[in-house]
Order: sequence, then C-alpha cells, then structure tokens
Amino acid sequence: MADNKNNANSVDQIRDILFGEQTKNIEKRFAQLEAEINKQFNGIKNKMEALDKQLSQNLATLEKQSNQGLDHLSADQNERLAQLEQQLKNTIIDTEASILSELQQKTDALDENLTHRKELASLLKKMADQIAG
Repeated sequence: MADNKNNANSVDQIRDILFGEQTKNIEKRFAQLEAEINKQFNGIKNKMEALDKQLSQNLATLEKQSNQGLDHLSADQNERLAQLEQQLKNTIIDTEASILSELQQKTDALDENLTHRKELASLLKKMADQIAG
C-alpha cells in the first residue's frame, strides 16, 4: 500500500513535470476568463439597473402627464356640461315664457269673445224689450 502511494506520488510528480506549466497556464487563463466574465456581468448589471431607473423615471413622467391630461379633460367636460346645463335652463325658460304668452293670448281672445257675447246678449235683450214693450 505504501508502494502504491509512492507510485501515485511519483506519477503526480511526473505529471507536474510534464504538464505542470500547461496546467498553470490553463488555470491562469481560466482565472482571467472568470475575471472578464465577472467584469462584463457587473457592467451588464449596472446598465440594466440604469435602464430600469430610466424606465421608472419615464413611466413616472408619462403617468404625471397622463394625469394632467385627464384632469384637463375633466375640467373641459365639466365646463361644457355647465354650459349645456345653462343652455337647457335658458331654453326651458324661453319655452315656458312662450307657452305662457300664447296661453295669455288665448285667454284674452276667449275673454274678448265672452265680452262680445255678453254685449250681444244685452243688445238682444234690449231689442226684445223694445219689441215687447
């Protein structure tokens, strides 16, 4: 067993002698690649964070503009509604005045007809009294 261990150590030493420099170069290259990948990953991560921040700011700006636009639209609609309400009130008042005026004219005409009938009745009564009397 000790022989096997010595043989294994000898094989490892021979391997280190034959491939040691290559292994060190490969390990060095892997370390460089890992460092480069980490550097690029951190750069991408920073860019993503900056983009996320910019998108959040843009979204907040758009939301603010949208809310302002909606507020403006709402104010315009309220103003138009108030104008329409006032126009409707004016139309109702005008229509009511027109109806009352027409009704008054009709009432006056009926009163005039009634007066003419009373006068006619009085005249006929006088004539009947003159004929009878």
